[in-house]
Amino acid sequence: MSMELHAESRLLRVYSRVVVMQMSWGPFENNAFVLVDKGTGDAAIIDAVAQHELVMAGVEDSGATPKMVLFTHSHPDHIKSYHELRERLGPNVPFYMHTSDTVADEQHPWLETDLDIDIHLQGGETILLGGTEFEVLHTPGHTTGSVSYYNADEIDPYCVVGDTLFPGGPGNTRGMPQVTQEVRSIVTRLYGLPEKTLTFNGHGDDTTIGASIDEFVQGAMAHSIVRDDASGDTTWGVE
Repeated sequence: MSMELHAESRLLRVYSRVVVMQMSWGPFENNAFVLVDKGTGDAAIIDAVAQHELVMAGVEDSGATPKMVLFTHSHPDHIKSYHELRERLGPNVPFYMHTSDTVADEQHPWLETDLDIDIHLQGGETILLGGTEFEVLHTPGHTTGSVSYYNADEIDPYCVVGDTLFPGGPGNTRGMPQVTQEVRSIVTRLYGLPEKTLTFNGHGDDTTIGASIDEFVQGAMAHSIVRDDASGDTTWGVE
């Protein structure tokens, strides 16, 4: 199978695989996710990462029907196969993205032109995938239009966080104002979710909200929340 079962709740099956995008400095890895509603077999593809053919094969192998593409943000590695997916899926599968991240402006210098998105998100919306609901959380910082998608299952809550939150700290950011905004988003939007919420991010391993809160508190108490200006990474400073 081109994708593996990554997690499962009462309502959802989550499939994933690591895909590789070739950059000027070498290979760069992304997590590809497909969320499948158990009751209907409707599927949501998360972002348009590289090697879209493997993602589509995973959808087909799971027996699911693609119904939407949910974008966490518009960085190049998350829209790499944007046009290929458009052509492959056709006009009946809408693309969702926060309005801010669709605009080619000074805050989004990586975009050459505005993106043609079907559903413009603001945050606060509820998206229905079959019988599964996702709340759209606007979590700016990594980009101005970064969003997270939260499924409030009582037993196994899930949240797709894109590049906003990782084990050990927030995602890579352009500067300190963006770091401040990103941490504010994490604390005010994500840390209000149940601690057992499992988070799916764009690179590397999953974490939980509870584990991340613990890291943040320990880092704050040790005064060790730091940003590496060379790499852009911020860490809570916890071993």
